[in-house]
Amino acid sequence: MLAIVVVGVSLVVYSRNERLHPAVVGPTATDNWQSALAIDLCGTIQPNLPASPNLTSVGIRTFGNGLINSDPGAVTTGSAAYEGANATLGKFASSYPGFKLTDTSVTLPGKGAKTYKNGDRCPATSGTAAGPGNLVAKVWSSPTATGQLVTSNLTKIHLDDGEMITLAFVPSGAPIPVPSSRAALQQALGTASSTTTTTAAPGSTTTTQSPSGNG
Repeated sequence: MLAIVVVGVSLVVYSRNERLHPAVVGPTATDNWQSALAIDLCGTIQPNLPASPNLTSVGIRTFGNGLINSDPGAVTTGSAAYEGANATLGKFASSYPGFKLTDTSVTLPGKGAKTYKNGDRCPATSGTAAGPGNLVAKVWSSPTATGQLVTSNLTKIHLDDGEMITLAFVPSGAPIPVPSSRAALQQALGTASSTTTTTAAPGSTTTTQSPSGNG
């Protein structure tokens, strides 16, 4: 009887752990995944990052179209560094020269680049009130999914095929728009519109919002 109880408890613990920390599968060296990315600094959407200057030496890159291309097989050696659980927003940032991302700060590449860190004040803009900014991300699992706000473990956000991410340094409660590259993502996927459900990164705080406009 004791053995049955022990096994039962172990299964419950295992099941809970799998639910909170699901196994990540893909991308593999034979996959070529696309995710949309936008960056919002104090209510101003930044231009798409230019094409990665190291396209042939990294397995997570961009071609300057507002999409992140997760293609571990693009590198002849070391593809494992970009596969599976390694395919994260943080890995993309560290693979792009000059792009620095932590869970509380962001610095975009470019001459005289400014670092935005939690607590820095944002000025008022159209649609966004002035106030201290915080780095968050809004994540949609597909171009038509309901977005969720992620407030922690930003660098660990896994780059899934068809996913959309808006990385935003904004005051609390500010609207966070869908990436303008959504249409490019839909074209790359070649999929029709459908309704899906988003699951945020493990350990993050999420808020369900609308899938369109600022949703």
